[in-house]
Amino acid sequence: MPARTAATALFLVVICSWTGGYAQSAGSGAGAVSPADWAAIEQLLAAYNRALSGCASTQYAGLFTPDGTFTSDDFRGATHRRLYGKTATLSGHDRLVELVETEEFCLNPQQRAARAEARGSEVGAFANLTLEVTAEGIRGMLPLGNGGRYEDVYVKTADGWKFRSRKVVMPAAAR
Repeated sequence: MPARTAATALFLVVICSWTGGYAQSAGSGAGAVSPADWAAIEQLLAAYNRALSGCASTQYAGLFTPDGTFTSDDFRGATHRRLYGKTATLSGHDRLVELVETEEFCLNPQQRAARAEARGSEVGAFANLTLEVTAEGIRGMLPLGNGGRYEDVYVKTADGWKFRSRKVVMPAAAR
């Protein structure tokens, strides 16, 4: 019996050490993001990339909760600037569909075709993703190659993980 108790204690120490390290990598929130939830959020991000680069506006909007929002602190495309101004928060299915359908590359058949051909493997391409459990869901931050970043809030729904909010923070524009 004592050997069994020692083995159980050792098992608990190993498990607690592993989850403690995982919680640190996930952020300093109310708890750790499980490996299954982390993988599901990476799948959500990959679906976002596919929908946006493929100009699949309805699929894109479906990745958000019904009250989900997309915010940009600096719309750079001429059409988006005309429609939304420099900064805006768009909410709801129809506005999110409109956002994708008015992307400059979605309006240009040559650019749209080039983006579709350039699509590569998206899953697992989120090495710099940080996740933190919060009261409102899981908060994520994903650096962009241009010096900007996405700031997200993900929530688990009956249909899987969705964006409650996605904010793109752009680096200062080159002059």
